[in-house]
Amino acid sequence: MSTVSPATAAPPQEPAPVKDRWRRRGRRTSNSGNALVARGEPLVWLTGGALILTGLMIAGLLTLVFLQGIGTFWPKPILRIALTDGSVLLGEIARVEERELRTADLELLTPAQAEAARLLLNGADMRTINRRLVRVGNFELTQEHFRRIDDFDVAPSGESLPEWAVVLERVEWGRFYGEPEAFIVRTPRPISGDEEQLARIVTFFEQNTPRLTEPGDVPESLVPDLQAQLKALRAKSTESLFEQRRAEPTTGTLEVTQEDGTVVPLPPTTAAKPAEVADEGMAVTELREVWKSAAEAWREFQSRHARVRGVYARQKQLERDSLGEINRVLENSRIRLRAEEMRTGLPLVARAEQIRSAEESLNAILTPWEEQQQTVRQIERRFGVDSPAATVGRKVLAVLKNDVDAARGEPDAQLAAARTTLAALPEEGSAAIETFLESQRQGQRDTLRVVGEIDDVKREAGRYELQMRTITGQSTGLRAADVVRGYPANQLTFGSRLKIYLSRWWEFLSDEPREANSEGGVFPAIWGTVTMTLIMSLAVVPFGVLAALYLREYARGGIMVSAVRIAVNNLAGVPSIVFGVFGLGFFCYIVGAYIDGGPKNAGITPWPARTWLAAATALALTALTAFLFGLFSLTSRRAEASTVRRWLGRGSLVLWLAATVLLIFVIARTPYFGGFYAPQLPNPTYGKGGLIWASLTLSLMTLPVVIVATEEALAAVPNSMREGSYACGASKWQTIQRIVLPRALPGIMTGMILAMARGAGEVAPLMLVGAVKLAPDLPLDTSFPFLHPDRSFMHLGFHIYDLGFQIQNSDASRPMVFTTTLVLIAIIVGLNLTAVWLRARLRQRYKVTQF
Repeated sequence: MSTVSPATAAPPQEPAPVKDRWRRRGRRTSNSGNALVARGEPLVWLTGGALILTGLMIAGLLTLVFLQGIGTFWPKPILRIALTDGSVLLGEIARVEERELRTADLELLTPAQAEAARLLLNGADMRTINRRLVRVGNFELTQEHFRRIDDFDVAPSGESLPEWAVVLERVEWGRFYGEPEAFIVRTPRPISGDEEQLARIVTFFEQNTPRLTEPGDVPESLVPDLQAQLKALRAKSTESLFEQRRAEPTTGTLEVTQEDGTVVPLPPTTAAKPAEVADEGMAVTELREVWKSAAEAWREFQSRHARVRGVYARQKQLERDSLGEINRVLENSRIRLRAEEMRTGLPLVARAEQIRSAEESLNAILTPWEEQQQTVRQIERRFGVDSPAATVGRKVLAVLKNDVDAARGEPDAQLAAARTTLAALPEEGSAAIETFLESQRQGQRDTLRVVGEIDDVKREAGRYELQMRTITGQSTGLRAADVVRGYPANQLTFGSRLKIYLSRWWEFLSDEPREANSEGGVFPAIWGTVTMTLIMSLAVVPFGVLAALYLREYARGGIMVSAVRIAVNNLAGVPSIVFGVFGLGFFCYIVGAYIDGGPKNAGITPWPARTWLAAATALALTALTAFLFGLFSLTSRRAEASTVRRWLGRGSLVLWLAATVLLIFVIARTPYFGGFYAPQLPNPTYGKGGLIWASLTLSLMTLPVVIVATEEALAAVPNSMREGSYACGASKWQTIQRIVLPRALPGIMTGMILAMARGAGEVAPLMLVGAVKLAPDLPLDTSFPFLHPDRSFMHLGFHIYDLGFQIQNSDASRPMVFTTTLVLIAIIVGLNLTAVWLRARLRQRYKVTQF
């Protein structure tokens, strides 16, 4: 072992000069900067900053929508604004904007405005002032909903908060602003059956006795005596009404209304008689209970409003449900007759319409005649068969019968001719016509019955009236049933404002729109948006997953597969309106028209029967050959048959493609299909925009998203899991079904989430394939088959577009735009969160264990 002697050891190095040390330190500093760039620190800061900026933009958008939309329904105070031109406004401040007022603008103003503007400028050349958008309402009186006023439009000290300024939100005509003047409850005078019968008899004689021109035909005292009896009956019923109302305690003032509409106060004494109240010869039609002070009127309105709204709801139910059901029954009977006509080739509809028209003309003549006969029979029972009144009645009937016989000649001839033609038809044709006519007659009877119920409900709802006085002093009466909500805006406490705010939100989320979508609710739009998104998801996910499975698991790399992937990626960049045009042209005008009326209705010429049968035979042979080729290519195990198997597999694919093309032609050009809804034509059922076509159009638009996301999810499954499955003896499909797909489900759900978010907010395609401004019926109801995918629907995105650009006051409806946008965002977030929760459950279930 050798050692180094101290003599030969290297001498210690001396410290470097200070100058050299600083030079090396400078080099290290320069190298550290290069190292910073090399490590990517600037890129980290750049990407982090981009992420922060993106987050701030999203947060800013959501914050803007939230702040603008959440406060829309908060009740605001009502201002009384006196203007410089002497007029006065009453309304709510909807929005405040800033504008510049310059000295040069004074020349464009009125003298009063210019004087107020000079005071605002105070010697300056320019000053920023406010321009306010005031919601003035009372459209039926003012012909405007909003008015813009500048600061120089307002008179000095011209703003105040009236104590009894009231807001009324109405079913029609928008909001009403004013002060309560009176509240009126009307009680119609009860009409007994005896009085009603006598009134009918008096009317009969008054209208028809002038036609008896022979002297002595009509006793001079006949009509006056009957009128005196009728007046006595009316006085008796009026007296009983007075006694009934005086017996009931009331805080209001009692008044009566005469036949001519004159209102007469009712004396407080219980001894007052009808003759002492009404004018000479005037009958009392109703008793009015009136509260004339603002506080009393408003108290009584609030105490009765809920009940009156219930009566109004009953009216709408009768109009929508009962009349709607009757109309559906009548339409179905017409469709059945049309179907029978198409089956038999007989002109059943034309014959039925001839009979129905003749019967209606004849009924228009015979119905009054039967009523007049009934009146004469009542006269005979009331006054005796030999009484002068009965004698005159029979003379009148004789004259009227001549008129009826002359008038019914032509309708009788038409009906007889129609019946003769009906008798010449086959038995099944005449039976179908009789069934149709009986259904129409029953429908008319049901319609008269429901209309009578609606009239009764309307009369009950019309008993309650709120008299309002506008800021200009004009008085107007409003039906309490037409008022959705009312409140004295300047008397509200915080709790009262919160209650109104929540009730408006509930109405917005659960009710139908009104006033051209500018008021009311958006429940039909919410329902349509959610339903369309769910149907779209159910349609796009299976097709997208199947396409991605083939591209990732089965297809071999090549030009064709690359071209398909490029096409899928390019399809994601196509403008959405193009998909809408495709959906309208293909789904509505071709597929829908084909479903309605067969190939001819879709503009496709059917093949002759022999040609079609030959094509169907070729289709069957091609499909059978493709199946056999594929079966042999899969079952052959001999090594020397590998080439044959390969060619058989390719031949099977080509034959399946040919069979698919043949199947399309055989279905499209069949001469044996006339459509499922041919009797409804020319009114289309599926040959127009509808919920199903809108969902399929958006499914096509979001298909690339699902395909790409599913491919990425399938690629993320480790190949080792596939190989382990193959090693255990599993087939390709078993491996995909039990190994690949379960572990790719979270990624597939990600694609569905992206598709839902993309499709739920689309508007442009829906404008062409089914979304409408107002849908009278939801696609889901209680009529068979309950779900009607052919119906048009409302959509929140289209509703936002309509509010922002299509209604009369689109600029003033900006708060409703933000509120509807907030609801749409909440729905999309809710659907996405549900899908994310499901994805998390699947991911937890199929989580791969890490070794």
